[in-house]
Amino acid sequence: MITLCYLYARNYYEVTREDKLGKGFVDYLFTPKKKGYPAIILELKYNKSAEEAIDQIKKKNYVERVKDFDEILFVGINYSTDADEHKHHDCIIEKYK
Repeated sequence: MITLCYLYARNYYEVTREDKLGKGFVDYLFTPKKKGYPAIILELKYNKSAEEAIDQIKKKNYVERVKDFDEILFVGINYSTDADEHKHHDCIIEKYK
């Protein structure tokens, strides 16, 4: 699913993967090609939590490169499996203030 979103997003965004930002490496940075679209910082986790992904975006100051955009979204996605190998995911989208 992420790959399909990534491919479609290239029509509207400059998409950067695993790039040095702030104090670490962001998984995905979506920088709008034109006005009217929010900048998006996407962090992925496995067997952790979407909250941890959002916290990492904040703690490592990933917003630095896109701080001049009118709207910025933080997206944290976690994929996990339980003991029975059931796959679960959770997602948090937070507007940068």
